[in-house]
Amino acid sequence: MVAAIHAAYTAPQLNICIYERMDRVGKKLLATGNGRCNYTNLGACVSNYYGRFPKFTEYALENYTVDDTINFFNKLGVFPKEEENGKLYPYSGQASAVLDALRNELARLNIKIVHLDIASVSRTKKGFKLTGKDGEIYYADRLIMAAGGCASPALGSDGSGFKLLKSLGHHITELNPALVQIKTPTNEVKSLQGIKIEGTLTLMSEDKVLGSDSGEILFTDYGISGPPVFQLSTFVARYSSITAAIDFMPEYSMRQVYDILESRVGHLSHLTMENYFTGLLNKRLGNIIARRAGIEKLSFKVSALDRDLLWKMAALIKDLRLDVLGTKGFANAQVTAGGVYTEEFSPYTMESKLCKGLYCAGEIYDIFGDCGGYNLQWAWSSGAIAGRSAATDK
Repeated sequence: MVAAIHAAYTAPQLNICIYERMDRVGKKLLATGNGRCNYTNLGACVSNYYGRFPKFTEYALENYTVDDTINFFNKLGVFPKEEENGKLYPYSGQASAVLDALRNELARLNIKIVHLDIASVSRTKKGFKLTGKDGEIYYADRLIMAAGGCASPALGSDGSGFKLLKSLGHHITELNPALVQIKTPTNEVKSLQGIKIEGTLTLMSEDKVLGSDSGEILFTDYGISGPPVFQLSTFVARYSSITAAIDFMPEYSMRQVYDILESRVGHLSHLTMENYFTGLLNKRLGNIIARRAGIEKLSFKVSALDRDLLWKMAALIKDLRLDVLGTKGFANAQVTAGGVYTEEFSPYTMESKLCKGLYCAGEIYDIFGDCGGYNLQWAWSSGAIAGRSAATDK
């Protein structure tokens, strides 16, 4: 949509049409930001993006900046609200506000929307021939592919755009779910289901630290979720034998945690382990810590805790390990890690180097960003550059 709008801004005389396979354009936007649409981030820069060549994002981000995005949506009626870590949401708190603003602008600019499930695209002497699955045929002088990746196929991103790009001579990397929940053995997390903690998550492969992030971690019936989990989930597709380590008290050293536990023995010696962690950790989490430390029964007396048990519990609070079995897959992923080779496109115009008149934007590239509005900013920046370039193409 943004590509079409900026093409219309650049050359109002053009006949611009959006071909949409879903029953409504932009449905995936409604699911972003937990239904509130975190539509950009004040700190967005090249270092927030990944892929084989993340520097591909540099020109677009510098020539269609976060400020440009804010001003663009502000003019369409979307007033920004800044939240933690530079995240921007519509002040109304509704993702539908962003989608409605874009749809209203499409209507104002007389940009047509044709619902078409494209089966094939071919290059002709005059441009492109688009054939629908029901046999409908349309023609275009220039074509912008903004079909997304494979993430959230129920909302439209089913990977079909990659097949069309392949037919036009392009190459696609390995595709993996990114910004997605992580699965662990269910017996290790089942009793913790529903618990949220503020902690630090670290992923390791054979004792090599892959990455670490802090924030809200949610325990589920299948494993773990939450912003740090989403942020680190891409490592799961790229490495094997991964272990997740959770630090439940990241602001304290292990020695400090030990001291806290030892002091509680003095204060709470009249209790059993069933209530020892009350007020420090979630009760169910405390039970897991105690059992893993070797305390089999919660009737164990706090007064009987010795130095060895206290150190074991301190170590578990600072470094609870869970085996990683995989992720929840594309159906639950926010974005796709991987995509069309960026080296086959110009970073200055988003035009294909292999097929003149073909442009790409957004998630369909081998580019994905951190969690927190970065992926939508890439969609807006690359879309704006593609739209402007396509509109001025001779």
